[in-house]
Amino acid sequence: MPKISVIIQARTGSTRLPQKIFKKIDNKIILQYVIDQASHSKLIDEIIIATTRLKEDDSIIQFCKKNNIKWFRGSKSDLLDRYYKCAKKFSCEIIVRITSDCPLIDPIVIDTAINKFLHNSYDYVSNNVDVINDKWETSTCNYPQGMTVEVTDIHTITKAWKNAKKPSEREHVFSYVQFNPKKFCIKNIKNKTKLDMIRCTIDRNQDLVFLRKLVKLLPKRRPIHISDIVKIVNKKPELLKINSYIQFDEGYLISLQKDSMNQNATNE
Repeated sequence: MPKISVIIQARTGSTRLPQKIFKKIDNKIILQYVIDQASHSKLIDEIIIATTRLKEDDSIIQFCKKNNIKWFRGSKSDLLDRYYKCAKKFSCEIIVRITSDCPLIDPIVIDTAINKFLHNSYDYVSNNVDVINDKWETSTCNYPQGMTVEVTDIHTITKAWKNAKKPSEREHVFSYVQFNPKKFCIKNIKNKTKLDMIRCTIDRNQDLVFLRKLVKLLPKRRPIHISDIVKIVNKKPELLKINSYIQFDEGYLISLQKDSMNQNATNE
């Protein structure tokens, strides 16, 4: 079996909710929530935190050292470069990408994506988005927001690192792969039940408000699963109103604007 490495991207400098990974839910910081949930995967061999070289992210390294967690420092904005160089440093074979703003990431979802990758000849497996008519379609995957898992291998990420040029392709790690289905064999996993109205990711303060209320109502056993979340939401659907107005792919849309500006500058 090849080594399976989870790489969690993390930084403190979010403009929408600064220091969000150190905000607490039920007396535990969000970054620890992500790590704890991922650690319940039955298939992964290691967890690595990939942060930036910025001074402000020294606190992440201190956290990793204190908790004996592997870590890597790389580019702030070129996430593809950060992931590639992290994978090279730790001799990763299969790479599982998870973000640090998804504290309730379900280990069952992680293992579903890994198994799909291991037992097929795909270059990339995701439950994140479908690319339909050159547009991202997050709603077609049906998973709650904040359950994104992406799986690839070192050969695919190397190819993307060498060829990706646009800001959107460098800032979002795998968008070059997603938008080049003729170059890569891609599989998008879809949830059977439409649950994308449930937002369990953290970009803004209202996301934090929602998750704190949600976790208080969840069973105390761990890990937390999507089925647990659905039971609560079905009983208290009014919870969804707290953060339902926030756009899921807000960060990616900003990257697309950069693509457009760069193209306009080239044409002038």
